Amino acid sequence: MSFVGRTRDLAAARRELGTRRLLVVSGAPDADRSAFLDAVAREAADEAGLPVYRFRVADAGERSGEAGRTPGEAADTVVEACRGVLAVHPCVVVVDGVPAGTADESLLAELISTFAGSQSFLLVGSTDAREDAAALSSDRCADGWALLARAAVHCDRGDPRAAGPLLRRAVEAHQVAGDRRGEAWAVFLYGRMCRLRGRPEDARRLLQAARETFRAVGEAPGEAWAAVELARLATRSGSPDPDALAEARRLHERAGDRRGAAWAHLWWTVARADEPGFPWQEEFASVQGRFHEVSDRLGTAWTLHHHALTLARTDGTDRTDERRREADRLFEGALALFEEADCPHGRAWTMLEYALRSPAHRFLNGEWAAEIRHVFHGIGDEAGEAWVDLAEAGPSPGGEPPYELACRYPTALLDTLGWTEAGEPLIPRAARDTQPEPRPGFPVGGRDRPDDSRAHVRLTLLDDAPVPDVPARIALEVVPGPGHPWSTAPLPPLTARATSLGHAEIHPAHGVPTDGAEFRFTPHRPGSHRLRFTVEDPATGTVLQQVEAEIDVVPSDPAPHRPTAPAPRPSARRA
Repeated sequence: MSFVGRTRDLAAARRELGTRRLLVVSGAPDADRSAFLDAVAREAADEAGLPVYRFRVADAGERSGEAGRTPGEAADTVVEACRGVLAVHPCVVVVDGVPAGTADESLLAELISTFAGSQSFLLVGSTDAREDAAALSSDRCADGWALLARAAVHCDRGDPRAAGPLLRRAVEAHQVAGDRRGEAWAVFLYGRMCRLRGRPEDARRLLQAARETFRAVGEAPGEAWAAVELARLATRSGSPDPDALAEARRLHERAGDRRGAAWAHLWWTVARADEPGFPWQEEFASVQGRFHEVSDRLGTAWTLHHHALTLARTDGTDRTDERRREADRLFEGALALFEEADCPHGRAWTMLEYALRSPAHRFLNGEWAAEIRHVFHGIGDEAGEAWVDLAEAGPSPGGEPPYELACRYPTALLDTLGWTEAGEPLIPRAARDTQPEPRPGFPVGGRDRPDDSRAHVRLTLLDDAPVPDVPARIALEVVPGPGHPWSTAPLPPLTARATSLGHAEIHPAHGVPTDGAEFRFTPHRPGSHRLRFTVEDPATGTVLQQVEAEIDVVPSDPAPHRPTAPAPRPSARRA
């Protein structure tokens, strides 16, 4: 479930509700707002075949004089009633007349928390625009769930960059509130974000921590979601783990999470789709039915995408023209749903595969590559842009992938890249699961091989899973390549200067790499911390190299930590 903000357009509101299952409309006269909410709820209920439940929260002054109830008691009554509805079956819930500043917490945030992970649709009407603004911008404890919901939207859209600051604030909010369940969901989403950004080790550490906390608090759906994400990490190497995905699907089913089971079923099907003899057509149809039952348009879109991809790449006895028309129909259906769901990541990949598999569609638009590259660029996905470049350029004479791909993806994944007889790339499915950044120090002109003529800086985190207020050791080495003069002579007396770019301390300020430089990094909040190391020649004052590292700090347990405003993220620069 995701927070999507305010809207006055009925069609847009319906699409957003169908995708994210939450719609908040604030301000406006009561009659107009109520009529708008009822119209959206009616369409959602008719399409999904669900009942509609309506709740009305009067203004605080009226409410406090009604039957002697205070505003806080009125809010509690609404939340408890909603919980009772959710315990019965999925439905469409309309809560209108939500005032600002109810009791000591935000009623909107309470509703978001209550509906988190449910199969129901939630429509909220607020009498004051400040109510939904508070749920999004405040650092109060009750707002952690709203922050999580917004971060999940960014991950679903394929834009994990914007999720990081929201997740850091969500972790702090849940820690201060002592809400281990909320904190576990924040750590889980942080791990998912790291997987999307191509940082598997960070993702694995965070997801495992989230899974353990989910088990400790009895959050079965969360444990199942963590299992899915951990299983998907294996796809980065080009070798998916269908057995782990099948187990995650069973966990979702035991937890009664039909939506989670549908996603686990999809990734299990994708992991096995290229196996000879696998009944992929039947499985994709089954997955599509599952997503239709829970009204998950984003899941349906990815199902159509992978179904079309498999159909276009698989040889069969059907006539070629018929198979191409069927693949085109599926690609077009996926594109329409990705657009409705506002998912540029899925839209860009579907446009690319559609163009590669359908020459007629491709050549009707001479700017096809520029258009797709523009969509990838809009979410900061440089890896996606590199795949478009590859599709335009075709295979290299030596068979080596271009630098922009080699510096981002593991060799094992790139080795699964294939080419059709027409010279079109068969891009590995796993390439669309992440948006990896270039590996630090990756050399030009080689795959996983250091540049023989250069020296590079190697950073090693000596303590696993850093936590707030506990020092973690970082070792710094200057490693010369075999062709570098320093490889056969002692290193000169270089100096390594360390700088923290956020809420952390790092000591000592200077180290000497020739003596084995070691620094103690002490973060003061959970989340992502950026460090800068500058290697200098003290004799001449020359900066030889400047590198930056990003370290994820796992929330400490159980002591809460005082929230602090996130530091602005500096732009990376190299000497």
